[in-house]
Amino acid sequence: MDKDRSKGLSLRKKRGEGKRSAKPVIGPPRQVPMPPMPGAKLGPVSGPPQVRIRDKQMVADLVKRRMSTRFPMPGEPGVDIPAMPNLPSGPNMIAAGAGARLPVKQPERSDGVNLDLDTFRDPNFSPDTFVATVLANASDEEIRDYQRRLKDIRNRTSSDLQKNVFVNRTQFILISKEIDKLKSEMRVLRNLLNDLHNTTSSLKTDSENSSTTSDLKARKAANRSSVADLTALHMSHLQALWKQVEGAQKFLPSVPGRHIILESRHWVELNAATWKPRRIVHIVLLNDHLLVATVKKKRTDNGSSGSPQIKNVAERCWPLAEIEMVDLSPIDSQSAKRAHMVNAVNLRVGKESFVYQNEDLSKKGELLRQFKKSADELRKALRAESEDNLRRRDSMTFLAGRDPRLLENGGLLNSLSAHGSTSALFTVEGQTRNLRWVEAQMDELDERIAHRQFEEAVVGVEKLRGLARALTSNNALVAELINFKVDERASRLAAIITTDLTENPAKKSAVKANVQWLVRLDFEDRAREAFLEAKSDVIKKRTRQVRFEGDVPLYISQVALVQFTLIKNTVEIYNSCFEYRLASALVRWAKERADEYMDLFERQLQAIDQDSKVCSDCMEITRLHSTMLVDCGLDFKELRDPRLRAKKGDGAAGLGLK
Repeated sequence: MDKDRSKGLSLRKKRGEGKRSAKPVIGPPRQVPMPPMPGAKLGPVSGPPQVRIRDKQMVADLVKRRMSTRFPMPGEPGVDIPAMPNLPSGPNMIAAGAGARLPVKQPERSDGVNLDLDTFRDPNFSPDTFVATVLANASDEEIRDYQRRLKDIRNRTSSDLQKNVFVNRTQFILISKEIDKLKSEMRVLRNLLNDLHNTTSSLKTDSENSSTTSDLKARKAANRSSVADLTALHMSHLQALWKQVEGAQKFLPSVPGRHIILESRHWVELNAATWKPRRIVHIVLLNDHLLVATVKKKRTDNGSSGSPQIKNVAERCWPLAEIEMVDLSPIDSQSAKRAHMVNAVNLRVGKESFVYQNEDLSKKGELLRQFKKSADELRKALRAESEDNLRRRDSMTFLAGRDPRLLENGGLLNSLSAHGSTSALFTVEGQTRNLRWVEAQMDELDERIAHRQFEEAVVGVEKLRGLARALTSNNALVAELINFKVDERASRLAAIITTDLTENPAKKSAVKANVQWLVRLDFEDRAREAFLEAKSDVIKKRTRQVRFEGDVPLYISQVALVQFTLIKNTVEIYNSCFEYRLASALVRWAKERADEYMDLFERQLQAIDQDSKVCSDCMEITRLHSTMLVDCGLDFKELRDPRLRAKKGDGAAGLGLK
């Protein structure tokens, strides 16, 4: 023992000990026999159970899905840890019976990425951020499933939207009908309320006016009688003045509204230079004139006795508008030089000056006051009359300045000026208009013509012409003015449209539109003549473009093809644009074109024998190409047999229509 201690401890095993005890052998796993299940049949023990290929694939898919799934770690932002599921009840499962086979639990199908529709409703939604956040770790199958669900939601939303639109449209229609019905009912109610208000007002005013009707009639009759009496009174005063003042009727004839305002006697006319008295005068102030009459004594017989007779003789008479009356009262009362001129007045008429003095101060004051009042009233009346004339002249000048051609029609301007501004007012669609409204319409028409808005311009011309026809019975002057201005614009518009028609006569739609505008403007003849003239120019131009290179039949063939084709096209366009009653002008035009072709035909064959093959070929070519005119309703005998032209001569004898 001491020997072992001296050697120490060792973990190595001795050689002999390994031979004496054998190592345990670990073998393969052995199946432990299980107690038989109740009701199972005992039999020989079989080998290990075989696994089907489908089960292996299912297990492999589950393992791949498990390995590709990323589980968020606790504490990461946005991680919602679900609650723990409920554990199944143990006793129930145990009580299910030992003989019952446990159901095999199928693997649950994952819904993939959570689809939250509220995220898409956010106004700040960003598709890139959403994809980078939600679908960053999703597999291909999950992305396809997510896309499929989005498509389903989109289709369902679209169908819901269509249903909502249909329902809302139906409800909107019903509500609109109810609103219209309510409007009509409210309109009827408003009318009934107005009728009720008018009825009650009339009942209220009838009782009040019944007592005053007789008073109003009496007052009106009194006013009429007072006006008549005042006119008669003014006339009697004027006649008395004619009798008292000799020669007064020559200066003051009877004029409506003329009357006497003041008669002032005992005035002394003074010399304006020496202030010495000259004669006694009598001053009569009227509403528009001032009369100065000289007081003279009549000569009496030598044998007669008594006081001499006095008569008044009219010496001077001026309009109030030409007179200036100045009070000659002294500025300084202590001035001895003009102390005796306290009651004098100075009348200035142009370059002349007259001084009149009266001893009565009240007469001078009354004369000055009445003269100033009458002069002011006359000045106001003249100003109003001049403004009225100026306004009327200004309107006429405005019309003439806007349309210089109106000056050529002086009778219309004079008629408008004579009738005044009342004749320039008229009613259009229930509203009162004047001549400036007419000028505004003309400005709009000029603007449409300048912008080449032909349809709107033609409609405006038709509208203004209809207005003129409606005003013919009520206001003939305004109707004549509107017709004058509209005719000028229509002529200008027709000239522009005719130019377009002449420049482009080949396009059927453009020609038809231009012709219709000209017909609506009452320029149908101009449209027909312009169209046919333009087509004639086109035929001449195209014929000159055909080159003659020595081959007469080829030249005749080309010319016939060009001319007859253009004539046929012209006939077709003409028939589509104009009425059938105007076909005579088309036939006449076609006959002229056929004669021009025959003239060219004869010039080309003039030096060729008529019995030669060239001549017969040219006639046959003409006959063949002329069939195009037969197809459009024209048949000229000269074209079928050119030799008939020489027999019958130039004329319309060869004109025939099928």
